[in-house]
Amino acid sequence: MNGMNETGSSDSTLWQHAVEGGRVRGYEEWIARPGHSGGSGSKEWRQYALRKQGGHYQTYFFCVDAAYMDIAEDYAEEEILEFEHREEALAYLRSRGADLSRFAPFKGQKPF
Repeated sequence: MNGMNETGSSDSTLWQHAVEGGRVRGYEEWIARPGHSGGSGSKEWRQYALRKQGGHYQTYFFCVDAAYMDIAEDYAEEEILEFEHREEALAYLRSRGADLSRFAPFKGQKPF
């Protein structure tokens, strides 16, 4: 896959254009918990998202260990931060482990 869609635009350009229009883009995933080999089956649920609102870029990061999903409000890490520039927001999401090539519209409930 070359990152181009059927119209010849890159997928990155499409989701970034949508964010500029005020839409939420990101993704969610299960991953092996950092620092664990995964042999014990320890996993984390993560969500990453980005939107532009009021001229600023808002990032969303959420993670919780699978063992605590039922009581996530007590154990989850959730951050909503605001940045003046898109590149700053993207750098933050990358620093939290986001793969920007996976950003797309959310199906169902959106993080923000």
